[in-house]
Amino acid sequence: MASIIDVSSTCGSKAAALFAGGVRTVIRYYSRDTIRPSKRLSLAEAEQLAAAGLRLGIVHEGRHGDTASNFDRPTGVADAQYARTYGAVTIGQPAGSAIYFGVDFDASPAEIRDRVLPYFQGVADAFAVATGEPDYIVGVYGSGATCKAVLDAGLAARAWLAQSTGWAGHAAFLSSNRWALNQGAVATVAGVECDPDTAGEDQDIGDFALHPAAVPAGPASGAGASAAAPMRVNARSGLRLRAGPGTEFNVAKLLPFGTLVHPLKSVGNWTAVDLEGDGVADGFVSGAFLEDVSPGPGGAGPAPSAAAVHAIADAVHVPELIRQGSSAAGLKAARQTAKAALPGYPTNGCAAHLSALLQQAGIDVAMTWGAGKLAHVLADRGWTRIAIGKQISGDVGVCFDNDPTPAGADHIYLVVSTSGPDEMMIADNQRTTDAPHVRFATGHGKTPTEYFLRAL
Repeated sequence: MASIIDVSSTCGSKAAALFAGGVRTVIRYYSRDTIRPSKRLSLAEAEQLAAAGLRLGIVHEGRHGDTASNFDRPTGVADAQYARTYGAVTIGQPAGSAIYFGVDFDASPAEIRDRVLPYFQGVADAFAVATGEPDYIVGVYGSGATCKAVLDAGLAARAWLAQSTGWAGHAAFLSSNRWALNQGAVATVAGVECDPDTAGEDQDIGDFALHPAAVPAGPASGAGASAAAPMRVNARSGLRLRAGPGTEFNVAKLLPFGTLVHPLKSVGNWTAVDLEGDGVADGFVSGAFLEDVSPGPGGAGPAPSAAAVHAIADAVHVPELIRQGSSAAGLKAARQTAKAALPGYPTNGCAAHLSALLQQAGIDVAMTWGAGKLAHVLADRGWTRIAIGKQISGDVGVCFDNDPTPAGADHIYLVVSTSGPDEMMIADNQRTTDAPHVRFATGHGKTPTEYFLRAL
């Protein structure tokens, strides 16, 4: 009987039977975008498994984790940010344990090079950010070829070999003994459909025991009651609920003025909050905009402004915007669209080029001519001004030149990546090749950037 199993659906109710059947570790899923809630481990299930004496292992797999197109650096960043915060805040996963990231298809050498490795670079970049959350070990799940490539690149410390023996590199990687886990064929244990797994000899697989002290603040007595006194949102235009403790995390929703929330824990100036009163974290808000109140019904507050609604909606599309501005295909499509819309392109075509990129990412802006005009369009949609030196990927740089000659010195562009507070890789209309290029926020011979805009 296998002592380690991985399960893709809720199994907490079978915890005692699993333990009695010889299971000692259950590997369960985090998933940022699954449409099947039973796939994602909940705190209640984690506590059921822990109460039966079972250890937990964790793998994150996206909704389209079996498709090569789902893998790139921006998605790796988003998945890692989600998994780290969900593990730390909702589950109470301790530091030093592992989160495996699933690559559930037989990736070709080109897909490994162009898709999988950039995805794991995004995971590494996200885990390197000091958020005040625990540090986790990165693991990779996939074919032998995938596991070998990610380990060789130094982007994972643990490898979990998928059960499909026909996938590339399976036999060679199995014989290498570099794997921490080897997945077996589907089985049923104690009425639970699962995959039995074997740990490598003398391998730490990164599983953990969920101790009560590690569980985030939650029910003091009985199920579903948050122990913390409620607090009220005290921000006139509403308060953004984010996936993690920082403005670099995606916005989940806008909490109107007066909304009651239950604080769970603080990470720097950010507070993890529970919206339902059941002890489960729904996200993070800036603690500066919460005020103490006596428990009781809160006012609904004013409806969020149209600009705030636009900015939240736009923020969801920023990873795709970065993808469009990073790829030759995305830049080529934007150039062709801008050229068709603007006579004389690329002259004075920066706004048209960026308009096309925004549209390709799913951000609903009209084709706009003029850097200043497009900057106003984004500001009217609720994009927030960001100071020079604070820019990140996905921001829009805005330049103004008070000298009327030469014409077209005003400029607007997309930040694709940054290398410190000044140097960036950007996407704009100023290259004949469809590739990002270097620009400095302070100018270095070009018009200095006045400010950046960000969808928050």
